[in-house]
Amino acid sequence: MKVKKTPMPLFQKIVYIASAIFMFVAFIYLGTKDYNVPVKDFNDQENFTKDFGITNENIYDYKTASEILEIMNTGTGVIFFAFPENVWSHTYASLLNDVAKYYGLNEIYYYNFFNDRIMNNSYYENIVKKLNAYLPVLDNGTRNIYAPSMIMVKNGEIIAYDDETSILHGDVTVDDYWTYERQENKRVQLGVYFEKFLEEENET
Repeated sequence: MKVKKTPMPLFQKIVYIASAIFMFVAFIYLGTKDYNVPVKDFNDQENFTKDFGITNENIYDYKTASEILEIMNTGTGVIFFAFPENVWSHTYASLLNDVAKYYGLNEIYYYNFFNDRIMNNSYYENIVKKLNAYLPVLDNGTRNIYAPSMIMVKNGEIIAYDDETSILHGDVTVDDYWTYERQENKRVQLGVYFEKFLEEENET
């Protein structure tokens, strides 16, 4: 005896279709979302203070990988490569901010590259290529960005690069390393970089 199939009610069909559309849209959204962009409940300076524990009188401006690459290709600016989980980035961020403000800058571009380095996406790969001459080569022949690092770019040309504490060996702690004398020496070194950067700016 054949069992007659009962047609699916119209309402149930509509529910299934709506659910499928919702799941598709959610998949597209999650796949294209930039997870490095901070939640905009705070402005960039407040977010940076929250992430790195420095003064909210900071001048850091959050940028995505694509924005950083565009600046490195044709733009001008100071770029700070770091991420909050890296304890060495906190002291460097404070020093860089202080010296930049002393020289009258009103913006430092901040790029959290942590997730992009794990994913090794095309934007990150192209940023690494732009920094090829500065990055250390690992035993397997690859290069990567390490935190904290800072570059100054003028019309797409890198004119300064600093990664003093990005790769340190041994058991030295942040507090042990960043003595008063070292901090003052770093301020002087950054000052030299900023003078060159501003000199380049004034020539245009």
